[in-house]
Amino acid sequence: MRFNNNFLWLASFLGVATALRRGCRPDTKSDTGAGFYTFTVLDTWISVAGDFCTNQVEMQKMNPGISFEPGDICYVPCKVRTRDCSRIPGSNDGYYTVVEGDEVTPVAEDFCSTVEDLTSNNPDAITSNTLTPGTILKVPCSWN
Repeated sequence: MRFNNNFLWLASFLGVATALRRGCRPDTKSDTGAGFYTFTVLDTWISVAGDFCTNQVEMQKMNPGISFEPGDICYVPCKVRTRDCSRIPGSNDGYYTVVEGDEVTPVAEDFCSTVEDLTSNNPDAITSNTLTPGTILKVPCSWN
């Protein structure tokens, strides 16, 4: 089934902000899946934590003694995420357009979500683990 969520359709015409996720440098000396991120003047604990699918408390535990000033290097969960969303202004949600080869589980993981939540937010679009290219999904998009 194609995009039939009127709210997302309307948002696509009213304008959206494209989320550009922060990247990390993997810690090649560890197999913990963590890495490094350098804070900028635009960063906050919450925004950085959201990009790395964690929260402020966990970020502080991973980085004791760091003040998180611009230029500070912090330790973060570091998983390469290949998908981005277009955020609906005034919302923590956005949309993602499915491409060839997408499956529900990796899409959910890229948006710090679960298969259950992604399916619940897109009941007409997700009926199996295989997704139809061109389908527009409502996804969490709070990091932008």
